[in-house]
Amino acid sequence: MKENRTILFVDDDPDMLEIGGIIIRKAGYKFQAASSGEEGMALALEKPPDLIILDYFMPGMNGSDFFEQLVTNAKYMPIRDVPVIILTAASEEEVQRTRLFELGLSAFLMKPFGNRELINVVDNVFIQSDLRSKNKELQEKVKRTEYKYQDLIENASDLIFTLNHAENFIFINRRLATTTGHDKQDWIGKKFTQLVQADDAETAQAHFLKTMNGKSSIFEVRVNHVNGNCIFLSININPIFEKGQVIGCVAIARNITENKLLEQEVIELKNFNESIIQSMGSGLVTIDLEHRITSFNNGAEDILGFAAENTMQKRLEDIFSRDDCERLLLNIDDPNQSLLNREMQLPGRNGEAIFVGFSVTPRYDARKRRVGTIISFKDITQIRQMQVEIQRMDRLASMGVLASGIAHEIRNPLAGIKTIAQTLEEEIEPDDTRREYVSRIVRQVNRMDDLLKTIFSYAKPRQPQRKFHRFQEIVQEVIALMENRMRSQGVNYVESYHKDLALICVDFYQIQQVFVNLFLNALDAMPEGGELRLSAQPQMTALTRVDRRGQAFPIRNRTAMYAEIVLSDSGSGISPGELNSIFNPFFTTKPQGSGLGLSIVYRIITEHEGDIQVESRVGEGTEFKLLLPTEE
Repeated sequence: MKENRTILFVDDDPDMLEIGGIIIRKAGYKFQAASSGEEGMALALEKPPDLIILDYFMPGMNGSDFFEQLVTNAKYMPIRDVPVIILTAASEEEVQRTRLFELGLSAFLMKPFGNRELINVVDNVFIQSDLRSKNKELQEKVKRTEYKYQDLIENASDLIFTLNHAENFIFINRRLATTTGHDKQDWIGKKFTQLVQADDAETAQAHFLKTMNGKSSIFEVRVNHVNGNCIFLSININPIFEKGQVIGCVAIARNITENKLLEQEVIELKNFNESIIQSMGSGLVTIDLEHRITSFNNGAEDILGFAAENTMQKRLEDIFSRDDCERLLLNIDDPNQSLLNREMQLPGRNGEAIFVGFSVTPRYDARKRRVGTIISFKDITQIRQMQVEIQRMDRLASMGVLASGIAHEIRNPLAGIKTIAQTLEEEIEPDDTRREYVSRIVRQVNRMDDLLKTIFSYAKPRQPQRKFHRFQEIVQEVIALMENRMRSQGVNYVESYHKDLALICVDFYQIQQVFVNLFLNALDAMPEGGELRLSAQPQMTALTRVDRRGQAFPIRNRTAMYAEIVLSDSGSGISPGELNSIFNPFFTTKPQGSGLGLSIVYRIITEHEGDIQVESRVGEGTEFKLLLPTEE
């Protein structure tokens, strides 16, 4: 560092300049010399040195004049901060040392002095000069930092203020005006609680006293805007310490009015929704992913007989049996599961069983994450009872009176006719041509009796006795009955079965009756021959339709495995106008038909909780598609 620093030595004594040059160069500094004050000043302006050494007494401009010009004349501004050492042999009374030091003189050195003494003074002056430069840089940096933080505080998005021990405002940033409409200068020296609404003044006072005891605090208060509106502030207040004592506090206040208003709207909306949910006649239960009950409305209390406070946070399995829970939540995690209206029986109040219609849907949060399940249900016990009564009344209305009348008014005369005809047949000689007439009478009576049996079967159906069977075994018995007729009509029969076809859960003889009727209809449609195809394959599906009579179809309430049976013929087909009526009782297109065959088929399939659909085109053929359950 020394070799990079230049010292200007100004003295009118040539010997002193020579000796000074030797000492300074030996110490490692660069050396410049001037024999007068004027010469030294000119040289300093031309080549600014890092240090100037002056002799106090010189002709012309002496050392004192030189230094005064250096620090006071604007001409020498570029070298004003160069440190100066004055050499003198004069006594203290002859030299105005105090005044020179006040002007910024770095050092005095009395003559005579040794070379080490001179270099020590020079080194010390450089050290002091470096320290002053660093201090000056630090001061400038501190000022810049102060300006920066002052600007940040003034332009902060939050209201920032300081209070003294008496709770008076000492400083307030400009955010006060944009937040409350007040001028900050009007509040300097006033108490903080004067800005707060009267109802919140006590709260503000308590938190201020807590802060003055050295503890930070966060609280909310309301202040009045100049326009009369209410402003909500969330304030974080902290103590200011000086020498271990709390002398005041600094606070950061954020305007949370919008959040408060939004929070109030959310609360009102929540209360509104809650009142709607609680006033619903239907039950509504929500559970989390662990099946813990998170809500239980008044409707659920009324239907199930459980108090909400006794069910909250309990698992669903603690309220219902495991089987009931599995039915309630069946396939809820299936992404392809649609919203289904389901029915089941649940234990109600006093242990009485109730029927409920319910729907189950996943519950998601705002980020589309699954957080639980919503179960809504309604007591349909009375509806189920009404359905049973309506079905019974429907059957009675359509067949009861007719069957009763037929039983009393037709079968008795038919029995008499048949008895008389059989007696007459016995009395007529075997070779008498009139015997054939009597035989025809007997056959027609038997035909009428068979028709009456069919009507009774429809009017008083028995419940299916469902067991697991192989579909192929049922069909093979039907084929055995139809084989001769198919051969005689020239009908080509083709069947195919899927290798994974499951057992069907049905009444063997009722399903056999279904396919006997369907095969007979197909053969009647192909009197001149044709092709009859039967196929069976597994099908995973759910039944969600309404039957053709506009009544609720008793479907499976979930996606389940069915056996899909397709029976198609190449017969004459059915017209579109007749297609919608083929399952209605007594509807027939056959001259000798009763109109009960397909109606019985439809009833049997529905009572098996299956499905039957038909498609047909005139002149191209008909296709029946059946779904038979493979599960209990």
